Amino acid sequence: MNSKSNDSFDTRDISCPYCKGSLTVSAHCMSMPCRHCNKHINVKEIIFPSKKKQISSIGRRRVLCFKCEREIITDESAQAVTCKYCYHRNDLSDYNIKSLLGKNLETYGTLHLKKKGIIEISSLRVGSAVVQGRIKGDVSAMGTVEIQKKGEIYGKITCRKLIVNKGGTFSGRVNMLNAESN
Repeated sequence: MNSKSNDSFDTRDISCPYCKGSLTVSAHCMSMPCRHCNKHINVKEIIFPSKKKQISSIGRRRVLCFKCEREIITDESAQAVTCKYCYHRNDLSDYNIKSLLGKNLETYGTLHLKKKGIIEISSLRVGSAVVQGRIKGDVSAMGTVEIQKKGEIYGKITCRKLIVNKGGTFSGRVNMLNAESN
């Protein structure tokens, strides 16, 4: 729900909260039906959001869509979210891998690769990773990658923080992400 000012005619450009259709409305308009989907829109709430709505980010989580890389805001306890821009399903759940995984994995959750776990893939994109098993492939994490005792990674790692504990093995390249960026 964005609003942009057009001072010359005292109008605002807004998006319908239901269909995301673009509308130009008077700055003094209170409510109206959307000309695209015909649903009722509280224009005043879009132009001047209440403080209650502005504070509602508590218990919320911000992620970037894996496909279009636009920001998505979702509930903190959600296990998955569909991007409202490109409709790509983004996984948010944690994974515990105890055996063989032979497919690419994308999740904003934490990957726990157990001692006997083996991942042989080309691409692994996770929120963070704790590795006790073996990974052959590239690992991209938004947070920390920790290679624990007897854990092994062979490939490229992209992360904010890399921890290789005593007895852990890493062979490949590392690309460190900026700590402040999303």
